[in-house]
Amino acid sequence: MKSVYVSKTIKYRMQNKTVKINDRWIVYDPELMPQPEAELFCCEILDEKGLVTGRAEGRGETCFYRQRNKQWALRHYLRGGLVGKVLHDQYFGLRLKKTRAWQEWHLLNEMQSMGLPVPRPVAASVIKNGLFYRADLITEYLENTKTLSDLLESNQLDDAQWEKIGVLVKRFHVASVYHSDLNARNILIDEQQEVYLIDFDKCCFRAGDEWKNKNLDRLKRSLLKFKSKNDNFNFSESSWGVFMTGYDSFRG
Repeated sequence: MKSVYVSKTIKYRMQNKTVKINDRWIVYDPELMPQPEAELFCCEILDEKGLVTGRAEGRGETCFYRQRNKQWALRHYLRGGLVGKVLHDQYFGLRLKKTRAWQEWHLLNEMQSMGLPVPRPVAASVIKNGLFYRADLITEYLENTKTLSDLLESNQLDDAQWEKIGVLVKRFHVASVYHSDLNARNILIDEQQEVYLIDFDKCCFRAGDEWKNKNLDRLKRSLLKFKSKNDNFNFSESSWGVFMTGYDSFRG
């Protein structure tokens, strides 16, 4: 299905600026990053300065570091599959606005303005080299959170928590946000039981409704996959039923 943007209905809460430093384009929130610098997008340099507090694996190389009394998450975009073995971190693209980092940063910006529970975008960086580019994204790190998959490895969630997760997913669907990789690793829960959705690479606003059930099926498959690998993984058909109760209860 063709993806369509509906940003004309959105009122921006945050300002953004764009700057070019040598061959690097940066879009950023000046409130969070008053002075953009290339080294803020390099985990190695940040590590040498003792700013890196951790790293994570996922759809790209991610490091966490302290900046301006906040903790930020820096992700370097990496290709997967067979193509990734050749191009690694290079993507084809001639138009800056069509690059993956640029689109994800603006999508996060719009979702923040809508009040959706996502990480606040700090900056995106794109380095163009001929027909290809490399990209990075910085967001505010959601501290004291765990992924849904990690929680279910050792904890039972009660009905209220499952319903809350269902409401979370429905909120994004009502807002026409299509998450291309909705799975148990991209749902975060903090110590106050607040729920967030992360990793919006290749995601978009999408018209219509027919894609939403497929989106739900994808999430359920990911939970069943974790269950197939670990009999003690705390997920069942009953859990999914309570999740759907929460999903169906939210009207927007």
